[in-house]
Amino acid sequence: MAHTTFPSDLPKPEDDGACNHLTGSRFPSVALPATSGSTVDPSTLSGLSILFCYPRTGAPNETITDDWNAIPGARGCTPQACSFRDACDEFKSLGVSNIFGASTQDTPYQQEAKD
Repeated sequence: MAHTTFPSDLPKPEDDGACNHLTGSRFPSVALPATSGSTVDPSTLSGLSILFCYPRTGAPNETITDDWNAIPGARGCTPQACSFRDACDEFKSLGVSNIFGASTQDTPYQQEAKD
C-alpha cells in the first residue's frame, strides 16, 4: 500500500522548539467535530488526554507525489495515527483517559478512514 511503503531518502523532521512554550498551557475552549457525529471540547475533558495533530490520513492505493515526500514528516501521518491506535491499551494503563487525532481533512473523510 502506498501509505505504508516509504522511500529510503525521506527527509526527517526536526523539532525546532517552536512549541516548547505550550507545555503546561490550558487548552482553549473549542468544539471539534468527531467521527462519532458529536463534537469534542478538549478543554472540558477530565483526566489525562492526548490530542495529536497531523496533516492528513493516507488512503489505500493512493498515489503519493514526490512533493509530498519532500516535506519532512509528511509521510508519517498514517503510521503515527496507527501507532496511537495500536498503543491505546498501553496508554490507558498509564492513566490516559482520551486519545484524539486531528487532521486538516473533513469529518466524512475521517469517518471513512475510521471505518
